[in-house]
Amino acid sequence: MNKDGNLDAEKKNEKARNVEKIIANTQLPKKYQANIRHKLLQQNPNDLVSLQVDASLRRIEFHKYLELFGYKPESTIIQVHIAGFFNKKQPNPKETERRMEYTKRYGGTTFLIVGRTHDPSIMDNLIPPKKQDPYQRSPGYVGYLWKKKDKQNRSPHEILPLDFTPVHITYPIEWKKLFATKGFMIALHVPSYLAKKKNEMMRILYKIGKKRDAVDVRKEWSFLRDIEEYLK
Repeated sequence: MNKDGNLDAEKKNEKARNVEKIIANTQLPKKYQANIRHKLLQQNPNDLVSLQVDASLRRIEFHKYLELFGYKPESTIIQVHIAGFFNKKQPNPKETERRMEYTKRYGGTTFLIVGRTHDPSIMDNLIPPKKQDPYQRSPGYVGYLWKKKDKQNRSPHEILPLDFTPVHITYPIEWKKLFATKGFMIALHVPSYLAKKKNEMMRILYKIGKKRDAVDVRKEWSFLRDIEEYLK
């Protein structure tokens, strides 16, 4: 078998191992496992993720989580950046001055990464950046989500892939292996009235993510209640 054949075989074996983990997490009755195992091996990775989460509940959780950062479904723009290339462009003097002004006024920049996804299907719904010249924008910036320009009039939280995971919360390893992408960072501009508070929210998320009984993002996002309690 040639090198490409070995790689294909390894990918199939890796997917099979991940499918077994997914079946275990869904706690399906044994009599259904053989049939569902066959179907899962034929499905796309995002279909496998949808089997582990309640899609309607998850979108409600997306909404509640993003609201902590001032998200408004009708007007907020969500930016998408390739992981590892976020904000790599060297700012010009005017941009540097603007950032310094924000930091002085609000205690930090109002632009913030709020989570990530490894599902490449997000690219199908992105609106291209306004600045087409890659030298005039961050090299990792691939587009944005905005209800006013979505062809189906959907809000960003209704478009985010189901594997979207909040910042500092562990992203499931088997999901990462299924998608096998570098990942996409989800970012937005926090309203000025929340600019100082966002640092506190980041610290809370960090503490939650570092707990010994680590959060399983595939289950109900009960940690949202913890954040709300911390902020009271």
